Amino acid sequence: MKTKIKSVLTLLFMLAMQFGVAQSGNISGMVTDQSGVPLPGATVLIKGSSTGTTTDFDGNFSIAAKSNNTLVVSFIGY
Repeated sequence: MKTKIKSVLTLLFMLAMQFGVAQSGNISGMVTDQSGVPLPGATVLIKGSSTGTTTDFDGNFSIAAKSNNTLVVSFIGY
């Protein structure tokens, strides 16, 4: 009986770990101004952390973040 309980708990733990890993990945997008013009060099940060990136010449970015993270975008002049 104890072996069965340990097996079930181990299986549940492994499933929970897979669920947690599945929620993280790369988030990509484009930063534009109100007119739709791409903003090169804008800073994209994960709120509450020091993880960030900048946009390329076309305003595109990609950052490793979880689905529940909040992104903060800043650009000099805005």
